[in-house]
Amino acid sequence: MEKTILGLILFLSIAHPFSVKAQEVTVFEAYPVYMISAGGWVAVDKGFYGSVKVNEVQSGPGISPIQKVVAEVKAGNIAFGNDYPENIIRAREKEGIDLVALSVDFQTSAMRIISWKPIKSSKDIKGDFGIWVGYDTKAKCAVGKGWEKQFTIQNQGRDIQPWLTGTWPLASAMTYNELITAQREMKKMGKRFYTVDYKYLGIDWMDNVLFTTGEIIKKFPEVVQAVVTGRYKGFQWSLENPKETFKILKKMNGDLDVVHERDAIAPMKVLMITPDTKKQGLGYILPKKWGNVVKDMFKAELLEKMPDAKKFYTEKFPSGVVPK
Repeated sequence: MEKTILGLILFLSIAHPFSVKAQEVTVFEAYPVYMISAGGWVAVDKGFYGSVKVNEVQSGPGISPIQKVVAEVKAGNIAFGNDYPENIIRAREKEGIDLVALSVDFQTSAMRIISWKPIKSSKDIKGDFGIWVGYDTKAKCAVGKGWEKQFTIQNQGRDIQPWLTGTWPLASAMTYNELITAQREMKKMGKRFYTVDYKYLGIDWMDNVLFTTGEIIKKFPEVVQAVVTGRYKGFQWSLENPKETFKILKKMNGDLDVVHERDAIAPMKVLMITPDTKKQGLGYILPKKWGNVVKDMFKAELLEKMPDAKKFYTEKFPSGVVPK
């Protein structure tokens, strides 16, 4: 009997050499420690990842979550990242990286165009346009082929000051961040500005995709499921318990502007809680939206050929976290 047990232990250690390591995971967030990335941080603090030990890493300058995930997996570790769907598509199509989206934080894009003049169509997108580095795909697709003849991309950085002072006629604003700032500043200045959703320019996409590699999905499906479920349990809890969430986030980001983050909650709920997620759960993968991104990028000649949208995501790991 004793020999049988020892033999079984030896067999399991050989058959599953990564079983212990599989419980140690790194998630590279797309942003610093803010409310928009609260799901992961809260999940760690509240133990929503279960037995999987997750190390959340906030974004930093210069290196994208995609690069970090690829480096970690090459080193033999389990890693996940959060990035825009267009970046996942570009990495697969142009660099041949086997990335797969597991879930979507925001079911619609939070990005807006803010302007001193009304924007009735893509023809009105003209002149200097403040956009963050790596976030210009929507604008290019909205205008389409030859976009560079209409507008010039200016590196917006962390604020919209050049737009506020009138240096740029156009800038970018997230509904949970810069748009709040613009509304406050315009109220102080007694000025009027205009904002437009990319959806009304024909660009109906989603934002903030949780992804990993095909290799990780194949080798560690249980870990993948634990990370997806834990993340959205964290988001659900954070939206229901904002005061306690701010305390958790303050541990990692002592400079957190609680007033600003509080104002971000309502826009976040609009992005995350939809008729689809009320039925399918937070993080729901909507295939139609992936088809939109692929089609729009190809039409704007940002992709050399029209790829099959289905290869960029998997529907095998629903979070099971249904918002109330």
